[in-house]
Amino acid sequence: MRIACLLSLLATAIAVAQERSFIACPIVRDTKTVPCFLAEYEGELYYLGIQQDITAAFHPPQLKHQVLVEGRMSEGPRICGGILLAPLSISVLKEVNLACNTLLPAEPGIDAPPAARGAGPASYSLAEPPPAPESLTGRQEFTILYAFNDDFVDFAAIRAVRRAAGYAVKNGASAVKVTGYRATTLLSNGERLVEKAGLAEKRAEEVVTLLQGSGVTGVSADWKENAEPGDGKTDFSRRRVTITVIP
Repeated sequence: MRIACLLSLLATAIAVAQERSFIACPIVRDTKTVPCFLAEYEGELYYLGIQQDITAAFHPPQLKHQVLVEGRMSEGPRICGGILLAPLSISVLKEVNLACNTLLPAEPGIDAPPAARGAGPASYSLAEPPPAPESLTGRQEFTILYAFNDDFVDFAAIRAVRRAAGYAVKNGASAVKVTGYRATTLLSNGERLVEKAGLAEKRAEEVVTLLQGSGVTGVSADWKENAEPGDGKTDFSRRRVTITVIP
């Protein structure tokens, strides 16, 4: 029993040690194909992603702005000279920081991974919503995630709203409940960042507007004003809006 307990504590300690949550200036590394984005923390480089079109899951951070990086160290070779974090969440902080302007030249042997989509505008139409899977039945919940301290609904979130709207309309939902949340982020150095007051309400109301614009009726909004606590591991998943569709 005691050995099992010690092994469990050791496994937990290792898992926590692999989590990374920090604020840093983004670094752009040039390559022979597309730029790579990196961030440095405690003398180590971490890989964030590459420049692709706006429909890609990764949205590059901006120079002259710090970025909140939240992820888990992943085993495997370095990418663009940085350690891979997966899953990974990136939040660009709005305050200008002129010191965040590091550009690294291309180096032999440091290449970007293949890009699924080229850099620039969307490579396919954004107009048509993806259909809701036919297998969905009964009460369903759809989740929209946000960057820290932001209410911007990105491409992935728009797809979730459209899926929820399509399911609600198709099934003649009796009610659609939208709930907004704000959260706390626990950084690796022990500091806690709390999202601004009023953000949960704003997120919820904006999603209600999107659903109503998609023809959904019977939509109501609610929000949790108190920021959810941070654990340094799943904080990015707490910055959210949930859409509950009730047939």
